[in-house]
Amino acid sequence: MAPERVAVLRFGALGDVVLTSASLAALARAWPTAEIIYATKSRWAPLVAHNPHVKRLLLLEDGEPLSSMRHRLLALKPDCILDLHDNLRSRQLRNVASRNNVTIWHKRPFWHGVAVRLRLTTYKATMHIAARYHQAAEQLVGSYANEGPQELPRCGLGLWISPEDQQGAERRLQRAGLDLEQPIVGIAPGAMWATKRWPTERSAELAKTAIDAGLQVVLTGSPAEKDVTAQVAQAAKGAVDLAGQMGLGELGGMINRCAAFVANDSGPMHMARALGVPTLAFFGCTDPAQFDFAGHRLMYANVECAPCSLYGLASCPRRHFRCMLDIETDAAWQALQGLLRGGRRSPVFG
Repeated sequence: MAPERVAVLRFGALGDVVLTSASLAALARAWPTAEIIYATKSRWAPLVAHNPHVKRLLLLEDGEPLSSMRHRLLALKPDCILDLHDNLRSRQLRNVASRNNVTIWHKRPFWHGVAVRLRLTTYKATMHIAARYHQAAEQLVGSYANEGPQELPRCGLGLWISPEDQQGAERRLQRAGLDLEQPIVGIAPGAMWATKRWPTERSAELAKTAIDAGLQVVLTGSPAEKDVTAQVAQAAKGAVDLAGQMGLGELGGMINRCAAFVANDSGPMHMARALGVPTLAFFGCTDPAQFDFAGHRLMYANVECAPCSLYGLASCPRRHFRCMLDIETDAAWQALQGLLRGGRRSPVFG
């Protein structure tokens, strides 16, 4: 017997919310009559609002006390909870359901994370993050039936853009002088951490090469990354810089119009893969084995000291930054050309 309501908890960040989409699809297939409630921060709402598998959003507004969200969740009376975050917030929320009806995902063994932070070892992922989310969904379905984990069909990532956001993105591109009938390459040269960022001058070289080859280039990033995109735009004349000008919905619409998308290990990279846009990704201090790049391309130097971080660092611990500096622009351009020849992709599994 399926539950009437199941609450899924994931408060961030951007990429992680996108990565939960495959497990939501698996849950919806297993329990087609269940109402899936997705609890997250309001800033991530556009990533989930149009997901056909989510029937209700429970949003935590900036500055809102968690007790308020807990009362709202309690009023919905979920039969079971899938905690895909396992942080302080989610622990306080998941106790609204019986302990027997709560499943918690586990990203990695705790002591492994400690060893990486202490520089005692590098981090090598043993499973895609989205596969771990899927595994948690299998555990929830099985435990609700008082059985062991139930094998569920694997589903691809998904990101659904509203017609309004898609049209808004297209109008913005046209106002910037882009021809929607011609190929557009999107480039997101920023990242939250410096060690996750391919050198800005190389992003500029790649953008200039693409423009010289007759392609249209759009730069994007958060307001905090405007300095990075401005440097690329200055060096690559003709690149259109839209950093900080779009919300997440419009950003998804813009990426959706790209013939290919270039990014570091960041949220927009996950959005592009979920949309099936051919994606070229750069990895340095973090492990690309955490994600599925079937049909896409990743650039990874695989130096002996990498991946040295779980999330990213402010600077290279060994001060040589070879994990990124060893990735040459010519190799990136060749990879991008291959993606442009291949057309849209099927959604990856994670």
